[in-house]
Amino acid sequence: MKRILTTLIAALGLTACGAWADATDDLSRLLKPLESLSGNFQQTLIDERGEVLQKSSGDFSVQRPGKLRWKTGEPFPQLLVTNNKKLWLYDPDLEQVTIRPVDKRMKDTPALLLGGKVEEIRGSFAVTSKKGAYHLKPKNASSPFKTMEIRFAKNGLPDSMTVRDSMGQTTKIKFSGMKANPRLSAAMFNFKPPAGTDIVKDE
Repeated sequence: MKRILTTLIAALGLTACGAWADATDDLSRLLKPLESLSGNFQQTLIDERGEVLQKSSGDFSVQRPGKLRWKTGEPFPQLLVTNNKKLWLYDPDLEQVTIRPVDKRMKDTPALLLGGKVEEIRGSFAVTSKKGAYHLKPKNASSPFKTMEIRFAKNGLPDSMTVRDSMGQTTKIKFSGMKANPRLSAAMFNFKPPAGTDIVKDE
């Protein structure tokens, strides 16, 4: 589970040809109407040999710009919350929360693609499209993940994401129960650690 969340919060060339611009524009058009988004997910972590390492599920909410709440249930419950300035990663089993500032690397992560600034996609990723999927390659050479794929359902909402990291592992995320532009409270994107929680600050 920690490996999956690490992929999600990790830092994110094609030349400027017509196909690249078209794919980027098409992806931007799909994401731009989604000022907020919520739903459920099932995620699977697969190693370089194709063997399943972890399976989990949970729910999430995102809101532009850059606000995310990603809650994973059993067997390894964890909660990731960011208000676009600060990020909290809470592990209830360990009774520990890690707090870190949100920098440029974290704003270009796979999870925050759904709630980030659409106009920044072109600067962060090289985008191509094939067979109904959008393939994104980070322009940052130091990114720990190599590629990301996002697919949309017929209703125009995200259906799935696949992230392949630099270690050869793949995280597959399947969405369900998606709601476009739900009204979300600001409190959802802030976190107050329970009493007795060990606080680790990663500056």
